[in-house]
Amino acid sequence: MKRFLAKSSALLLIVVLSVFGLKLSIPVKKNYNSAFVDKLQALSENKDKKKIVLIGGSSVGWGLSAEQIEKATNIPTFNLGHHAGFGLLDFQDLILSCLQPEDIVVFSPEWSFYENPEEYDKATLDDLYQNADYLDLTDRNYLIVRSIFLRNLNWSPSEERDTSDPYIYDCLNNQGDIITHCALPAKGPKKYDVNLQTFDLEKFKSTFQYINHPNYILLFPPTQDSTYSRNKQQFQLIEQRLNQDSFIIMDSIQSNVYEQGDFFDSEYHLTCDARKYRTEKVIRGIQNLKN
Repeated sequence: MKRFLAKSSALLLIVVLSVFGLKLSIPVKKNYNSAFVDKLQALSENKDKKKIVLIGGSSVGWGLSAEQIEKATNIPTFNLGHHAGFGLLDFQDLILSCLQPEDIVVFSPEWSFYENPEEYDKATLDDLYQNADYLDLTDRNYLIVRSIFLRNLNWSPSEERDTSDPYIYDCLNNQGDIITHCALPAKGPKKYDVNLQTFDLEKFKSTFQYINHPNYILLFPPTQDSTYSRNKQQFQLIEQRLNQDSFIIMDSIQSNVYEQGDFFDSEYHLTCDARKYRTEKVIRGIQNLKN
C-alpha cells in the first residue's frame, strides 16, 4: 500500500510539474481580450477592500468611467466591462467571491442578455481560455493543454501598434476603463436592432446572481435613439416588469438613449465625451444609494 501511495504521489508530482512547465512554455497571450483578465486580477487583489464594481459587456467598458466615479466618491472603483461575447456567467463565481457586503455593484447587461441571459460567443470565450492567467483565476488549469494547443495554432509575434486601432491589449487605465479610443475620431455607429419578445424575468433573476448583492443597482445600457424609437413599446414593457418586481434601477431606459453621434464605432461603444456625461448621472445614482 505504501509503495502504491508513493508511486501515485510521484505520478501526481510529475503531472503537476508538467502542467507548470507547459504553462511556462508559451507566454500568456496578450491581446485585447486578455486585457479583461487584468481587470479580474485587479479585482481579486482588492477583494477585501470596500469598492465599487461595474459589471457588464463593452457598454460598461466603453460607456462608464470608473476613474471618474472613484474621484467623485473616494471609493476604489473597478470597471469589469469588456467584450459581451464572453457572456456574463463564465466568471460570475469569481466576481461574487471578490465582493464584500458593503461594496456597491453597478450591473449593466446589454440588451441581448435580457433576451438570453446565458448568451456568449464560443470563439470569443475560447480566445479568453487561451490565457493561462484566466484559467488560474477561474480554477480551470485542467484546460491548460487545450489552451496551449489553441495558442500554438493562433500564436503570432507582437506587431508594432496601430495607433488608429483601439482594440489592443494596452487599452485600459488603472481602473479598467477602455481609453484607447479617446484620442481618435468617431467612426460612426452601426445601426442595430434588438429582440425583446422573449424576455423571461424569472430566468433573468435566477441567472444573474449580481442582483442578489445587498448594494446593487441595475443600469440600462446606452441605446441608440433610432433603436429606441423602433422598439419603444417593448422597452417600456421590460422596464415596467422590472419596476413591478422591485428591482433597484438607476434610472429609466429613455434616460440612457443617445444620439448617433454619441457612439464611437458600435452600438454600445460611447465616445469618451458621452461616457463622461453618462458617468456623471451614475455618480448621482451611487451617491443616492449610499444615502
